Amino acid sequence: MSKALDAVMKSKQAYVLAKSSLEARLRSRMDDELLNIRTQIDISIRYAFDLGESKADILRAMGTKDYHTVNISLERTRGVAQVVGLDPLDSVYSLSGEYVTANYINHGEKSYTGKASFTYKILDDGSYLFFAEDALWSDDYKTRNDVVAVLDGRNDGPYFEELSAWMAGTG
Repeated sequence: MSKALDAVMKSKQAYVLAKSSLEARLRSRMDDELLNIRTQIDISIRYAFDLGESKADILRAMGTKDYHTVNISLERTRGVAQVVGLDPLDSVYSLSGEYVTANYINHGEKSYTGKASFTYKILDDGSYLFFAEDALWSDDYKTRNDVVAVLDGRNDGPYFEELSAWMAGTG
């Protein structure tokens, strides 16, 4: 076999291998995302049922007549209860006039601790922009204010998303 044909064969083998690997990763990611969406559906079914909606009405809202679907969903969410009342983030964030204060005590995925105040602006698209009133670093540059680091001028990230959602819920 010539070198040119050998290159064609090896290229085709690499393509087939890459394609199967990519398809497997896509299937796995799709399964994960669909599981997240299924969980959201299950929780909304649980909340509707707990608020007194009939299974028949829930089925109509879902566009199905299979009672087994609702029963399985309710079984998956047997221990889930909707939290009604105070927002637990009310102890983390406070709003006073044009200022919002974040007071973290081992908070979030990075377990940040610190306190900072921010002025904020609501942008045309409804999103928020936070401007720190506190310094990022202490006067001796030995201590960083992590609250300022994760919120000041940011437009993404879990801490920003959390504060933005809290702000939207307080209005």
